[in-house]
Amino acid sequence: MSGLGEVWPTVERALVQIGGTYDRINRFLSLGFDVRLRERAIRIAGRDCNGRVLDAGSGPGTFSQLALRIWRGADLVAMDPLDVMVNLCKRRIRTERFDAVRGVFERMPFRDGCFDVVLTGFSIRDAIDLRKAISEVRGVLREGGSYVLCDISKPDLAPMRFIVSAYWFLVAPLLGLLAAGVKGLRVWDIYRTYRRWPERGKLIGLLRRYFSVEKVVNALLGGALIVMCRKNTFRKFLSLTSNVEIRPGNSRNEG
Repeated sequence: MSGLGEVWPTVERALVQIGGTYDRINRFLSLGFDVRLRERAIRIAGRDCNGRVLDAGSGPGTFSQLALRIWRGADLVAMDPLDVMVNLCKRRIRTERFDAVRGVFERMPFRDGCFDVVLTGFSIRDAIDLRKAISEVRGVLREGGSYVLCDISKPDLAPMRFIVSAYWFLVAPLLGLLAAGVKGLRVWDIYRTYRRWPERGKLIGLLRRYFSVEKVVNALLGGALIVMCRKNTFRKFLSLTSNVEIRPGNSRNEG
């Protein structure tokens, strides 16, 4: 449950290589359900949002585009560690309610409590340090703010886990090949992220150490999930955990 660690540079190279065909590959891999899952995640967070929203690990901005369309009153910031993805976001989304910045999960370039909603769409499993990433998500949320995770899932039951694992190991690269040619085979690197991704129960348990988990939705026969979380008050957070590191200060710049 530690995150990608030393595997991240390999995954990073794969993401850079497939950057321009990222959305097309996602359509193939999810059999067209990836957009529906993101839309469902946004609506679970609320039918309307008039505050500040962060799309963390935004990729080319698919989640951001959907959120801006559904939440007409929201101001949204997309954050991604890769220049190619940040540039794609800026080219695709041109509105005064949007900005895109480069940043990593483990050290977000924002002040504490400045967002009302944080979205992560098929992205936080790419974090180098998963615990640190989730802690940072909590940090940039205001008290009572919402965190919505939409991602692939590693089932708790071994037979289902084997099926999902086989899909990412064998089927997904072939679909990537069909979607984007030879470079689409780099989709196999998603299997690296899947191997280090915690089982569903462990992931929910980790989220509960930082948030109140309000809703869990299983999708794609257990191969994907949406989790809706709420940031606890600081006092309640302390009562929930005694061994999560709490920093006395924060060096984030104002976003």
